[in-house]
Amino acid sequence: MNVREKAPLIGITCSRLTGGAWGMYSLGHFMDYTFSDYSQAILHAGGAPVIVPAVQDRRSMGTILDSVQGIILSGGPDIHPRRYGEEPLAGLGEVDEALDQMELAAANLALEKNLPVLGICRGIQVLNVALGGTLYQDIPSQVPESICHTPKTDKAVNTHTVRIEPGSRLHKIIGKREFWVNGKHHQALKRIAKGLAVAAQAKDGVVEAVELPAKRFVVGVQWHPEGTWRDDLCSQKLFQALVKAASQIRSF
Repeated sequence: MNVREKAPLIGITCSRLTGGAWGMYSLGHFMDYTFSDYSQAILHAGGAPVIVPAVQDRRSMGTILDSVQGIILSGGPDIHPRRYGEEPLAGLGEVDEALDQMELAAANLALEKNLPVLGICRGIQVLNVALGGTLYQDIPSQVPESICHTPKTDKAVNTHTVRIEPGSRLHKIIGKREFWVNGKHHQALKRIAKGLAVAAQAKDGVVEAVELPAKRFVVGVQWHPEGTWRDDLCSQKLFQALVKAASQIRSF
């Protein structure tokens, strides 16, 4: 990107923290936040990060997305299984239905507007559910032959390999068929939504990346490139690809 051009705005969907953590006077309130790793990775790639709050109406979300040139659907808690037509299973973790409503609306609106989208961890799951797919609610209990996808390590540590589909957008971005990633998730994509193409899998068959070929730039990864971008070229390439796609939208 030419240094004289304005950096594209990249929205990062928030996580939510109960206000009770800040004392009795904030009980029942929530704090919208995002980890700085996301914003630092976007800045390093040449973009300008902004947080997308947990607004609950579609019109407000549409207005917010009209002001950005790309969006990251970030990591977070489990998606409530009712969003994909299932009852909760014993292995289901924490859910936040207000966050579900916000991010599913953000995903659908971003796709309608043909905005560049990068889904990370929960974000790849949001993409799949938004388009009609389903999830494994708990990998260890539903895919017992799987490798460990929830290692007790720092997010900056790569823990297992993924294999990329040849000819995929992800393959063109990364330039490798196989590399190490820092997976930290107990849920995964089950039925892949119509239109999405599997772009990478772990050696146990768990889907690790998808993309939407019909759109400008829509990629979802199950790992956390925001945790490894400082030392990992493959992670840097993902954020650079998002910012490059966003920089081609001339609404800013």
